[in-house]
Amino acid sequence: MKGQNKSLQDVDTFRRLYERAHIIVYRYIYGSLGGPVQEVEDLTAETFMRAWKARNRFEGDEDAAIGWLIKIAHNLVIDNYRRKQTHGVDEELEETQLYAQQAGPEERLLIREQVRILQWLLHNLTPEQHEIIVLRYMLDWPVNRIAEHVGMLENTVSVSLRRILQRLRDNWPDRY
Repeated sequence: MKGQNKSLQDVDTFRRLYERAHIIVYRYIYGSLGGPVQEVEDLTAETFMRAWKARNRFEGDEDAAIGWLIKIAHNLVIDNYRRKQTHGVDEELEETQLYAQQAGPEERLLIREQVRILQWLLHNLTPEQHEIIVLRYMLDWPVNRIAEHVGMLENTVSVSLRRILQRLRDNWPDRY
């Protein structure tokens, strides 16, 4: 499917897209939400359900399809955030997934605290800044692809990335 303009109405084409893009969408949603894993899995599944239902309106190659899936996931993340704000749900990051089994209790505690700090710092970014960080570091997208996806110039994305990372460094507590 790479580079080809195939219809997503074909079941095999959609299946191949799912196989290639599932982990990309999952990482995007996880990077945007921070967990819990069950919620990330549910939103990932919902992304593909919505894409399947709307597949007859999509035109483009596989890269465009992945961008389309990320936009669907983005909208679901926003809806999820609004729903939590309305209902007052406050769920924590599933930290147990983030550290090695061999880590001792002190190391786990340190990692858990660092994850909480990072999560707090990331949640204090603007939605646009958060989106850029997730696309760059969770999906490993190059700057030119991020720029195309968010509708910015490449130079603007590069400068934004440097500023965001500097802001995160500046706000990181000295004790860590």
